[in-house]
Amino acid sequence: MPYYNQSTRQVITDMGLGLRVDRDAEQLSIVAAPGDPFFDVHGLCLITALIGVCTVSAGGGNNVFFRFNPDGTAATGDMTATADLGTAAVDGGIHVLVGAANVALSAASIGSSPIGASAGKGIVCYEGVIGLVADAALGTYKWRLFYLPLEDGAYVEVIP
Repeated sequence: MPYYNQSTRQVITDMGLGLRVDRDAEQLSIVAAPGDPFFDVHGLCLITALIGVCTVSAGGGNNVFFRFNPDGTAATGDMTATADLGTAAVDGGIHVLVGAANVALSAASIGSSPIGASAGKGIVCYEGVIGLVADAALGTYKWRLFYLPLEDGAYVEVIP
């Protein structure tokens, strides 16, 4: 039994990582750049963590990375380097954006993965879409994004 009620536990998490946005579990799709739109960034935000939990194993290799596409432009920027989610894609496997741009998602075969292990405290994004680029339709994941708004009215929402 936890020592704190759910609302207190959420405040403690928010203080450490920022506000949380959850994306329901879904099977990954083969999507080229700019990627399958996952999260919409409104205003200036610091993305402090992006965590994927495998709910159905991939059963093979799947090279993926996250990309940021600023609104109204054709330019895109890679948020992470390419990682093979098939390597640790077992039920309960965890993949984490570790806090600096162009670093591959960290992976743990089950149960735990480092966060903030690289230099940096996150990635600053302004007005755009965070998308996932994948080369195989393997694995089902749920994603949690944590962020801090850096200006009044800034927020991140899930793109259904």
